[in-house]
Amino acid sequence: MMRALKLILGMLVAAVMMPTAARAQDDRIEIPVAVVTIYPGDEITAELLVERAVRNRRVLTRSYFGSMDGLVGKVAARVLPAGKAIPLNAVREPHVFKEGARVMLRFGSGALSITSAGQALQPGVVGSFVDVRNLDTGIVVRGEVQADGAVRIGGS
Repeated sequence: MMRALKLILGMLVAAVMMPTAARAQDDRIEIPVAVVTIYPGDEITAELLVERAVRNRRVLTRSYFGSMDGLVGKVAARVLPAGKAIPLNAVREPHVFKEGARVMLRFGSGALSITSAGQALQPGVVGSFVDVRNLDTGIVVRGEVQADGAVRIGGS
């Protein structure tokens, strides 16, 4: 009698736990993690990443990269430990030029186009605004970094 009761109780526990185990399996998502530790300034390549299944938590999907697509080609802004989820704010776009680099300043408005040499006062990322010292006048101007490494000043 006691043995039959234990058997029934065991089957009942198994029946209750089975949907939980299946649900736990369904709650897993794949996220990219570093294969090796990636240091600040290192470019992130597909070879440095691997997908790992983790429990799906809302905080993971909001604060961390959910796929490799958004990571490859970016640069580590801080240490990315191997095997850990990668926070969104731990990477940055690559710099087109470094602080102190010589850059081309461009101004254009209609048919008027003016170019001049400048010295970057901060590193430049495509689409960001940076301060540049005009080497001819010494005046510091602010402009938008272009994909070719030039800085567009005002105009259109």
